[in-house]
Amino acid sequence: KAQASTTSPWSLSLSKSGSEREQVSGAYRLYVDIGREPGTWMDPRWGASDRRLEFTIDVQFTSVAASRDTQNDMVKDNLGGGSQSSPVYELKTASLARLRQGFDQMPCSKGGYRLDGAGNKSQQTVRFFLRTEGKQDGDLSIEPNAPLYFSLPAFGNNLSNLSRKEGIVSVRQMGWHTGWYREESRIVGVFRAVSLDEAQRKDGF
Repeated sequence: KAQASTTSPWSLSLSKSGSEREQVSGAYRLYVDIGREPGTWMDPRWGASDRRLEFTIDVQFTSVAASRDTQNDMVKDNLGGGSQSSPVYELKTASLARLRQGFDQMPCSKGGYRLDGAGNKSQQTVRFFLRTEGKQDGDLSIEPNAPLYFSLPAFGNNLSNLSRKEGIVSVRQMGWHTGWYREESRIVGVFRAVSLDEAQRKDGF
């Protein structure tokens, strides 16, 4: 079997379990597919050519409390309604996302995550985001420094057991779709999360 290179520019330097400051909660490779999706509120010209921008990025959920700026960037639409939510913690990322089978790359930086539905012991929802330096491909673009938002079910109150089903990728933009001018969530693609160990064995990096 192919072995993951320890010097890969797309590798995530994992925090060690038992560290005084950080503890591994779960590490994953995200397989992200950006492009126009049915029902999106993105500008009609965005992705109209049906181009797709695919990349992988390695992430790790940590137990480090997020900075104030990261907390402020965390989506708040799903708060309330009696649902219990965790504090916001730091999401660690590899420094580069891998595009076009390694012939292109996109710098990324850490974000944050939150668990919603803390009172449900069988299933919660993890909502997280990361930041990128952006990428342009014709009429398809990822805006620089604008967070990309993700969410998936987490089973058994365990971040090491995320759903393997496809999830939604979204951005936040100002608009009128909700009836008044406010920041909206707009779908920009889909993704899957695979445990990092499994992904490295499969992908060879």
